[in-house]
Amino acid sequence: MKTLTLIISSLFLLMTVSLNAQERGPQHRGPRGHMNPEEMVKKMVEQMKTELKLDEKQEKQVKELFTENFKKRSELMKKYQGQRDSVMFYNKKMEDQQNLSLKKILTEEQYKIYQTNLEKRKQEMEKRRKEGMNHRGQRGGQDNPAVNGKKHDCKGCGGCGENN
Repeated sequence: MKTLTLIISSLFLLMTVSLNAQERGPQHRGPRGHMNPEEMVKKMVEQMKTELKLDEKQEKQVKELFTENFKKRSELMKKYQGQRDSVMFYNKKMEDQQNLSLKKILTEEQYKIYQTNLEKRKQEMEKRRKEGMNHRGQRGGQDNPAVNGKKHDCKGCGGCGENN
């Protein structure tokens, strides 16, 4: 339940960043392997700066917007801890508000590019989420050699203790 909530929240929280654990170094990781808030905002703004060719004023405004929204989302997560529907509802409201603010900051062309890239990232995240769910389902299943004790061709799956 917490993992699903984290994934959904991350979708909204990191809408401009495609997080991939292999790309981040351990120096940027906080608790549970996530980047700290300042690093996330910095990475999101840098990515937008590159993709959308933000000027200095836009960059500053986007950074302030993301920083403020990150704080609000953090408070939201604390307030509605364990209440997935509430978190999703308020995250959607915050995302809509953020998009309205971004529409005011960005040019029309930049905003179109932003929306296109955002949709691509959402699709990628949904695909990874489904793949992760499939993988987790296989690890605990009865056909899983790690569970039923049978030998298999392991390439270091981590679940069976074999390190081939």
